[in-house]
Amino acid sequence: MPDGWPYGDSPFHKGEQQVQERLGVRDRIESFARRVVRDAMPDQHRQFYAELPFVMLGTVDDRGRPWASLVPGRPGFMTSPDAGALEVAAGPLFGDPLHGTLKPGADVGVLGIQFETRRRNRMVGTISSVEPGRFAITVAQAFGNCPQYIQTRALEMLPEIDEGARKRPVGRADRFDRRTRALIERADTLFIATAYSKHSDTASQGADVSHRGGSPGFVRVEDDRTFVFPDFSGNNHFNTVGNIVVNPKAGFLFVDFEAGDLVYMTGEAEIVWEGEEVDAFAGAERLIRFRAEEVVRVEDSLPLRFDFGEYSPMLEHTGSWAQAAQTIAAENERNVYLPYEICDIQPESEVITSFYLRRADGKTPARHEPGQFLPIRLTIPGQDDPLIRTYTLSDASNANHYRLSIKREGGDALVSNHFHDHLKKGDRLEAMAPRGKFVLDGSSNRPVVLVSAGVGLTPMIAMTNHLINEGLRTRNFRRTYFIHGARNGRALAFGDHVRGLAAEHDSLTVHLRLSRPEETDRLGETYHSEGHVDVELMKSLLPFDDYDFYLCGPQPFMQELYDGLTALGVRDDRIHYESFGPATVLKHDGGPKRASPLGTPVEGPVSVCFADSDVEAKWSPDKGTLLELAEAAGLNPAFSCRSGVCGTCVTRLRCGKVDYIEEPVAPHGDHDVLICCATPRSSAGDATCGEDQGVVLEL
Repeated sequence: MPDGWPYGDSPFHKGEQQVQERLGVRDRIESFARRVVRDAMPDQHRQFYAELPFVMLGTVDDRGRPWASLVPGRPGFMTSPDAGALEVAAGPLFGDPLHGTLKPGADVGVLGIQFETRRRNRMVGTISSVEPGRFAITVAQAFGNCPQYIQTRALEMLPEIDEGARKRPVGRADRFDRRTRALIERADTLFIATAYSKHSDTASQGADVSHRGGSPGFVRVEDDRTFVFPDFSGNNHFNTVGNIVVNPKAGFLFVDFEAGDLVYMTGEAEIVWEGEEVDAFAGAERLIRFRAEEVVRVEDSLPLRFDFGEYSPMLEHTGSWAQAAQTIAAENERNVYLPYEICDIQPESEVITSFYLRRADGKTPARHEPGQFLPIRLTIPGQDDPLIRTYTLSDASNANHYRLSIKREGGDALVSNHFHDHLKKGDRLEAMAPRGKFVLDGSSNRPVVLVSAGVGLTPMIAMTNHLINEGLRTRNFRRTYFIHGARNGRALAFGDHVRGLAAEHDSLTVHLRLSRPEETDRLGETYHSEGHVDVELMKSLLPFDDYDFYLCGPQPFMQELYDGLTALGVRDDRIHYESFGPATVLKHDGGPKRASPLGTPVEGPVSVCFADSDVEAKWSPDKGTLLELAEAAGLNPAFSCRSGVCGTCVTRLRCGKVDYIEEPVAPHGDHDVLICCATPRSSAGDATCGEDQGVVLEL
């Protein structure tokens, strides 16, 4: 049998294609599916069905309502006389709506699932014949499915399996009763039937049945007819979601694996594409909300029992509704300093130590994007006022803690030294929600090049961990190059960590360069080359391609890399950077325009006078903030967070008006401006300082 989809038409209908387009996977999945979707079963699928003790079916009743069903039988009750047919020597269980939908010519979706091995295969077809105690299916589409989110269970077959549709108590309602609600709320597995039927103009039409899994409680009952659950990353076919987009009618089946109760329901579903709950539920890519119209509960129906084995390892990357609620609450407090406790301390090198912070009240902290920093406030003995600092988070976002990896700066670096010399587990400090604009562009599919030096590796570690986590969650690993420079092995942090990740994941290439390696450093083992990280090194490591570059380190290191990359023709908007030090001026020209808080781009140029320095400069959107403009003009104003948190950059505004790119948190007077996050408002009119100058600053 030839592999792949043999027809010119797509294996996906318009609803599936619409979702694939929306999520940016259309071209990739069309090409892939044409290789793996077939119009008949391969031999391994035919053998697989023959080994199963039950099969899941999705069918549609006379009112166009889908239902999900489970048909059990002793292994061998399903046979495949040829690649285009599946014969089932069993009938519906008592009370199953399948009794009314199992008709010749009816569309049917088929799911073969083996809990013990997490293996599953899907099929779409039509009922070709129905006889007492048996029916047959003609195959239209067949493909394998990934094992994601399937919990393992060991199966026990009861003697009643040979009794057919034995009579059992049946309850019918238009809403959930107490026991049904309890079953839904503790479920870790559900089955959903959807349909795009009676569209003979497309080869991909028909009924479908699919599996969804999550941690117990992943389905939240909202009222006595409605529940909602997160939809995690899948195979990008979007058979279920695509069906709901064009036909909201859906059916669900919940199985009581211990008692054998089955609860069938049909109604309408909707896709919730975005919102704070989608953002807050870890791993959720969207939500599916269902409102029941008819519910059928059959007690002790299933002649099978299942002993729970273990949860899917994929659940490590998913959250819970309780965590999501706490994350939303934390977001609502993002500009409030909250108490945190140091729950762990781990040395990463001779100069860098990681401090793990968890909320003192035990709640989930606000989520963060890889690359962002954490504003902290702490009291140090001998200091009159609490001190405010910002430190980059060095790990991907998680529901438990933040990790700060802080370099011992020595000298008069009060906070850094206090962390290293005095803080211990159980000590407390305060922190606001993470923030910062140096973040990984998750919308890009281009390979990522993370280049850092010294303690500049902290956002790169967070980005690397995030990319690996996302690859594990979605099974789509983004190509990543991690290039880092340190003085020697004693100063190198996270070396074992990134080398370990690279050994496990082909998507990650790590190159560690030491400028002054010592005898204990082993070339080819603990580091890869000697020297400084520069453009020549990147040219030698990177195949010809279109990359997203992320740079972080001391300013001279950054400037050299930026100049070298742009000289090679790398577009400015492909270079993202974060630096530590007195100046961050990298760009030669160009850059994105920044909008005022009112959303109206300020075109410029605007004349800005730094009065105390007797310096004038022309501002335009590509010049960035007033702090960046001052630095470009050769000034050296004080700053720390560069995001309006710490207040270090506060400057007296003699005249003119400014707008804030993001409303600053740090307090400031009516005639003060936080220049790190401000731009001049206008080049003319009442908001300026006369005809010649837009803004005059006492700097």
